[in-house]
Amino acid sequence: MPAIAKPRNVTSNCMTTRTLIIISTLTTLFLGSCKSTPDLTEDEVYTILNEIIADDSLYVDRACWKFQSIDLTTEMKNEFTKEDIDFIERQQSLFKNTTIKSGKLKWLHRRKNTFVSTTIDTVCNDGILYHISFPIISVDRQKVIIEFQEDCNCMLGGQGGKDLYEKKNGHWVRTKGFDHWISENRKWKNEKQLLVIE
Repeated sequence: MPAIAKPRNVTSNCMTTRTLIIISTLTTLFLGSCKSTPDLTEDEVYTILNEIIADDSLYVDRACWKFQSIDLTTEMKNEFTKEDIDFIERQQSLFKNTTIKSGKLKWLHRRKNTFVSTTIDTVCNDGILYHISFPIISVDRQKVIIEFQEDCNCMLGGQGGKDLYEKKNGHWVRTKGFDHWISENRKWKNEKQLLVIE
């Protein structure tokens, strides 16, 4: 029996389909192999903050609801790679309106030996509280610069500074400080000295 020849356009369609499948597969493999760093998630940010608070034994029982922002100085930028700086700028843009959410920050209550949620203050002008910056986080999530400011909203003043933390052996270690300050209420001090002198 003679062989039945397939119509020419059926063979051509099979070749076109195979070619498209091969091109699609190669494109997927190529694009999938490109180095791509995912953006930070809000959960990652809170996890890093909570780990730093725990590892550095910070007593952050009350915090202002607004994340402060940090302007990177040249000295701070030198701690990061070019890839990190690009990543940081993108994250600052993505999270520019983020606020501190209730129930997300935790600190270790030593007497109770348990982690307790930080109280989030929406007024921020009464009693002792912390102002926290949005963390500047490297691409590999192994370096962070963050600012903690303790503000007593009273005659005593406050203190704070920016610190570089690096993750070593699974824990955050403060490795460098920037712009640390301690403030005192000079008006109160001067009035007190005048009372003593008179």
